[in-house]
Amino acid sequence: MPDMPMNSIRETTASPSTAQAGESDNGSRAGNAGAGWRLDLATIIIAGLILLLPLMVGRRSAESIALATLVLVAASAVVAWLTLLPGRWRAILPWPSPAWWWFAGAFTVAILLQVLPSTSLARWFGPYPDAMLDSPVFAPAHWSPNPSATLLGWASFVGLFVIAWVAGQLNRQRRMWLWLALLAAVMFQVLYGLIAQGLGAHTVFGIWQRAHTGFVQGSFSNRNLYAGYLAALWPLAVAIWWWPGVPLLSRLPLPLRFAGSLLAAAAVGVALVATASRLGAVAGMVGAMVWLLLWRRQRGGWHGPVRWLLYPGAAVVGLIMVWYGLTPLAERLVVTSAEESRLLMYVTMVSDMPASWWLSGVGLGGFEAAFRQVQPADMVGWYDHAHSDLLQWLLEMGVVGAVLLLVVVVAVLRSGLQRSEQPALYAGLAALCVVGLGDFSWHMPATQLVAALFLGTLLAGRERPERTQLPALAKRPAPARKSGRSHPVGSAKGRSQGTHRLQAVTGQTARATRPGGG
Repeated sequence: MPDMPMNSIRETTASPSTAQAGESDNGSRAGNAGAGWRLDLATIIIAGLILLLPLMVGRRSAESIALATLVLVAASAVVAWLTLLPGRWRAILPWPSPAWWWFAGAFTVAILLQVLPSTSLARWFGPYPDAMLDSPVFAPAHWSPNPSATLLGWASFVGLFVIAWVAGQLNRQRRMWLWLALLAAVMFQVLYGLIAQGLGAHTVFGIWQRAHTGFVQGSFSNRNLYAGYLAALWPLAVAIWWWPGVPLLSRLPLPLRFAGSLLAAAAVGVALVATASRLGAVAGMVGAMVWLLLWRRQRGGWHGPVRWLLYPGAAVVGLIMVWYGLTPLAERLVVTSAEESRLLMYVTMVSDMPASWWLSGVGLGGFEAAFRQVQPADMVGWYDHAHSDLLQWLLEMGVVGAVLLLVVVVAVLRSGLQRSEQPALYAGLAALCVVGLGDFSWHMPATQLVAALFLGTLLAGRERPERTQLPALAKRPAPARKSGRSHPVGSAKGRSQGTHRLQAVTGQTARATRPGGG
């Protein structure tokens, strides 16, 4: 008789348990297929936010910030439903760890106390003058002088919390699509900003009036916020060309990747200098230096062609920036003095605001109301932000905010260099920290999203192959081994043994199918 494959014999004599295992195997495959498209859709939504939010801040107003925050929160809710919330399918990503929940819980409790209707809390901790506290008509009812801004800030935190966690749990392939979207977003900002400046445009997209027609500002409301965004993404725009597994880029030959990295470095550097933002330029240089140092440490030094490409590339980028013009930036650096409004604001905040405000916090989003009480008469203008994200956070959240900030800093520093993209992410956060000392870029939804993606990836730790909660594919049980001595399949005794087993099985099958056979 012709030879029959052993797999066919196993399928013919399969037991009921084996059949059930096969059904479980098919069900697991279906579950994993469902997980795949849901994770892909969540990645697409986050990438869409990356591309959309920078286009929504052409005019900085309460309405535009609220609209961008609403888009962010709505998108994060869909992402959470796709990946974290159980429904028709099981949650396909693990829920946040206890440390994340403790952090979110502490922040939420603080916000709840700030918006809770309580005249006692308002009297004890609120930043209100005595005349208002003693008035029977205007007596405040909340700790925070601006409860709506406080709740808006909490909603933004929840959305960023979800996106940060999900981004850290995505596998490398999907996460690389997010970095590619960030590259596309920053390069669009660079090209649009330079072209609009070269053409002498007076509006952003023909909708909003440009605040600084003499400098590059992209689609942002002013050049400083734009410079902070560029400084945070400059290391990523240079380094992504060398990361393994990046869609579209990792398949390019070495000369094209080097050219792309060089052009990205030059383009972002030129746009950053053309903003004439002093703090933005310093932040960009700090970020670039941090990236170079960490990348060198991760690689164990400069080896091979990298050493011969890095120095000439840096020289070319520097020459391009100088050729474009450092004069506007240099002129602004020269005129910097202690009489600037933001420096006077810092002095006023530290010297004139009561110490109790710094201890308890005036409420998230309550800086404007608090500063109006101590604003000097000769300091004209409207100040809704402190032009220092660090000082404003400490003033609004008090000791609780300082502890939460310290927890994040320690956790990020302890994460180490465990992924190829981490040097660029550390460098981007370092640039944002420098910007946060003298500006309010952390209040912009587009920059907040960048920071959330960076923090979520850094805090996720070591790379894992696929961190889902779906059951693994069921394995079919191995056939039971019979007692007795067995021989290798390739040997003569093994072939004879296999032939006898094959004849025994086929003989039993023939007797079972023969009419009247028993």
